[in-house]
Amino acid sequence: MNELNTFLFITNICIVLFCGALLPVLPFLTRKSFLFGVKVPPEAQKTDEAKALRRKYITITAIGGIVVLAASLLQYVSAPDYTVFAVMYSPFALIAVQLVVFARNHSKALKLKESLGWRVTDLAIADTKTSVARGNLSAMPRFWYVISLVIVFASFVLALVRYPSLPDSIPTHWGFDMQPDAWTDKNLGAVLMLPIFNACLVVVMWLTGVLIEKAKLQIDHNEPLKSFAQHRKYRRLMGHSIGVLTVAIVVMFLALGLQTLYPGLTFPFWLVMGIPIVASLPVCVVALKAGQGGTLLKVDVSETTVDDIGVSRDNAMSDDRLWAWGLFYHNPDDPACFVGDRFGANIGFNYSRLPIKISVAVLLASLVACYAWMTFWFASLV
Repeated sequence: MNELNTFLFITNICIVLFCGALLPVLPFLTRKSFLFGVKVPPEAQKTDEAKALRRKYITITAIGGIVVLAASLLQYVSAPDYTVFAVMYSPFALIAVQLVVFARNHSKALKLKESLGWRVTDLAIADTKTSVARGNLSAMPRFWYVISLVIVFASFVLALVRYPSLPDSIPTHWGFDMQPDAWTDKNLGAVLMLPIFNACLVVVMWLTGVLIEKAKLQIDHNEPLKSFAQHRKYRRLMGHSIGVLTVAIVVMFLALGLQTLYPGLTFPFWLVMGIPIVASLPVCVVALKAGQGGTLLKVDVSETTVDDIGVSRDNAMSDDRLWAWGLFYHNPDDPACFVGDRFGANIGFNYSRLPIKISVAVLLASLVACYAWMTFWFASLV
């Protein structure tokens, strides 16, 4: 248990350090036409008032990260058996700090926009094959998902072939030293559990890639060719990064599945866990390097023509009143479900659409139920 607590502590510290370092830089990744969720002219970012808001956000989120880090260290020293709870809930503490300071800055940015008379022009939306147009995913890198599905299919076949020769009791869980610490009677469900989970995982990751391709991203009307080229490059880079991560996670669970199919076979813990961790680095690098929707990327505009863009005007996306707290887009007149967010480098939702309402409600309910179950389960083990 001591080794497990040490691993969980290291994991928690890495999460806190990563999130604590990421949150203060989010204003620099966000599109220059947004100031804490408020649509502003890009030149407004250079004003002393806007700089003061960014400094406040950076300072408070950095302090919040330091406090959570110190609390994690104190918790491990005083009550190491509760480290698993720190891993589960430390990120929520950081998110809470971010939301509080963001909400205050958003309110102040709205007042600044009104008092200083910041005026914005119409917001252009890319009406292209890879954005608003529906049903066309030709630009999505399918190669990685094909590899993942081949691995999943092979694991199904191998599980069925190995099933008759398996012992009556098979391992289903492994400890920190990768030695089995839980077994079950041989049954087809236990043998096929990881391949089925892997298949569902590929679907979820593919849907994530679809979301990136389908999102209604914003085109800078001042430099539409450059903006479109940046979006196209961003989607390509992020699509490949998510594809690589998908393959890595599938391989990780394949390794665990092989330990069930071949009792006595063990892989080093650092290798099994290291595969998806290393594969997640490209996603982080692309997000930090590209900025929101690829606005920080260097591109060659000579490869893009006006015919590729098909820019249309969408004044609704410019209306701050349709963005609750600058984070949640709600426009019943907009048929799009996925839109470009106003802060950071993420994709947002149109919360007026029924599919989004249902999906978010199910996701939140599942998250709460999962965390409640894990909390009570871990509490019984401490």
